[in-house]
Amino acid sequence: MTLCPQLRHLSAEHARWLEELERERREGVDRGARLLALWEAEILPHFRAVEEVLLPELAQRLCEADATVVFTLADHVALRRLARELRTAGGAERVTACAKLERKLAEHADFEERTLLPTLQETLGCARVAALAAEMADVREARKHRPAASSPAAGEATNTRKGRKP
Repeated sequence: MTLCPQLRHLSAEHARWLEELERERREGVDRGARLLALWEAEILPHFRAVEEVLLPELAQRLCEADATVVFTLADHVALRRLARELRTAGGAERVTACAKLERKLAEHADFEERTLLPTLQETLGCARVAALAAEMADVREARKHRPAASSPAAGEATNTRKGRKP
């Protein structure tokens, strides 16, 4: 299936993250630090845009308990937990935590490519996805203006846009 432009953009983000992680693996850089930087700058805003814009729109057209919606949210929660573990890990635990997060991120990107993105396109249509692009950009931009994470839960504990926990 050829994805519409906004969904191709999300797909390209997945590919770029995975390529960057693979390059870092080959170069032997501090993968944990770089992965957390990538998490804060790009992955978490991507998740927020999906969670706050695309999934509610999808749930409006499908049952909110649809497996695609539920699995996506559950995977995002699992990835947040792994990022939190990486932030607090030290020594050999940090290497293991980094590997777990990298592996889960690759699995999640594959799920979104095979299931979520096609479901969004089939259910919402390209015109509706394009209409949501500005709202998705707003969600991402709001994330950039939050204070930097100073503790393991900073930046994730409260959704200031909605005033509730994620």
